[in-house]
Amino acid sequence: MKGFLVENGGVQSCIQDAGRRGFSDIGLTQSGAMDEMAFGYANFLVGNDFNTPSIEIALGGIALKAQSEMCIAICGATMHPKLNGHTIGLWQVHQLKKGDTLSFGFASEGQFAYLAVAGGFQTPHLYGSFSTSIKEGLGGIEGRKLKTGDQLPTSGARCPMDRRKLEKQFIPHYSDEITLRLVKGYQEAMFDTLSQKTFFNSVYTFKGEGDRMGYRLSGEKVVPSATGILSEPICYGAVQIPSHGEPIVLLKERQTIGGYPKIGSVIAVDCFKLAQLKTGGRVRFKEVSLVEARATTLAFYRFFGQKGV
Repeated sequence: MKGFLVENGGVQSCIQDAGRRGFSDIGLTQSGAMDEMAFGYANFLVGNDFNTPSIEIALGGIALKAQSEMCIAICGATMHPKLNGHTIGLWQVHQLKKGDTLSFGFASEGQFAYLAVAGGFQTPHLYGSFSTSIKEGLGGIEGRKLKTGDQLPTSGARCPMDRRKLEKQFIPHYSDEITLRLVKGYQEAMFDTLSQKTFFNSVYTFKGEGDRMGYRLSGEKVVPSATGILSEPICYGAVQIPSHGEPIVLLKERQTIGGYPKIGSVIAVDCFKLAQLKTGGRVRFKEVSLVEARATTLAFYRFFGQKGV
């Protein structure tokens, strides 16, 4: 078999592409890579299309054994990967031989790393995506995180260049202080002037209360005029304000409907930054126009050869 044998699944590793779109009406969450920038660069380096499935490694600890020759790239969080016991670099291509072992430590910067292989992983394609939805038990390898003994088949494609590296100006730095650009939503009227001033002028802290569904931030309370609304569809990046008054930013494996007031939505490219924020990181919100949000999002996807979102 061409591909990897999983020797240790790590904290939480799973197969992801850019996500499952267009099925919210039947209750299927979007899922997909938490940081599409690192995911996109990993696929770019090995010559794949943007939406090719890769391994998303959360926090680290995974170990793999190559069952064949292959070309890989690792991008994202600093997890100090080692090839046969020797440290290798991120944001560049590596050639593996049959029998090689690849292991990861635990993240010292960022939270998610992506391992792409030339040609991609050959896992089930369900509802328009290869992505694993752990909450729903769908996609990937039996709809779950990877575990010891799993086989991950690949196509065995070759890299476009053996020594390909990402130029330094494109490599992101995962800061412990970030600003999230947000477009106000149609429910902003539920937040009075004082509440909005509090929201946009406060520094919130991520205390580790979060997962692929969303991140809860701690800080100044924001009080809407109503603590609940009729349940309605929820978009990626929506910022809910539950009764406790602290914002929750909803991410890739969010529920498809919800009944808390929403002050607005964080733009996609900033959700990728938020995904990489470690416990103790600080967050500010900045209002932007819908025009700016759309231009920024389209520029990101066009950079990776996508026509839109």
